[in-house]
Amino acid sequence: MTALAHDETATIHVIVTCTNRKTRTVPAHLRLAHVRGASASQRALKWIARLAKEHADRGVPARDLYAGEHWTIARGLPDYGDAHEKVHLWTCSAGYGLIPASAPIHPYAATFAPGHADSVLDDPETWWRFLSEWKGPEPSAPRTILALTQASPGALFMLMLSPPYLRACRNDIQAAATKARRPDKFLLISAGTRHPGDLAAILLPTDARLQSCLGGTRQALNVRVGERLLKEGIRNRAAAANYLSNLLKAQPPLARYDRKKLTDQEVIFLITDALARSPGASASRLLREFRDSGYACEQARFGQLHRKLMENPA
Repeated sequence: MTALAHDETATIHVIVTCTNRKTRTVPAHLRLAHVRGASASQRALKWIARLAKEHADRGVPARDLYAGEHWTIARGLPDYGDAHEKVHLWTCSAGYGLIPASAPIHPYAATFAPGHADSVLDDPETWWRFLSEWKGPEPSAPRTILALTQASPGALFMLMLSPPYLRACRNDIQAAATKARRPDKFLLISAGTRHPGDLAAILLPTDARLQSCLGGTRQALNVRVGERLLKEGIRNRAAAANYLSNLLKAQPPLARYDRKKLTDQEVIFLITDALARSPGASASRLLREFRDSGYACEQARFGQLHRKLMENPA
């Protein structure tokens, strides 16, 4: 691990995607599907008003509200700093914006991922900007990645974001990366991102082949990559890129699946049957089952059909 000068304490900010799974029941009024608006900005303002009203009562720390494999790994990341380091965990939330893991929040359902009834479907960049302008559940904390970078310019930043969340806050990330005092200390992990544009310089080489050695599901792959880098004591972008490139070369090629393509009506029939067996099952869960059964369907298309059935049950 890189030696630190004298008694300097290294700061590491880990920023991860939030998760749809919660440990508390989500009330109907905090489901984004129930918030209407003529534009992304109008809908965002209505959503923020609901959250602000809810915070008359203190919520649950984010670290205790999120659940699932992804969050279990993410929650443990602060444990991988050495005696001279302090690792801070943050989450990019489609409901709350950028928040520290300690922030008190309420159970909610909002996501940038497609295929959900509670998705931010239009103009996620505008949605992220409006959330950032709200004081949030912990007003003393920075509300943008840029503000966090300016508040801690010499820190190491490790961003572990899924492609939909990266798209939502990419402008914020671009601005932050240019302000980092040490560009080699700004790392982005986003397996599945294919067209990073101006973010290519900070994007580390990762893809689904890493599941072979890291295990887990693809939904948790980004945080598992970050976990490995922290465990290995890798603290700069060049070393991380070199390590991951060599790791990728050692992995077998991805298995290719010959799945059967179906019409919309056939997909609807299968979703209807699955919902009859498991009422309220999410689109992501049913799509995994669908693909495991040997059927092919693009995620956004499957999500749209699932949403129509949930909103207009037979």
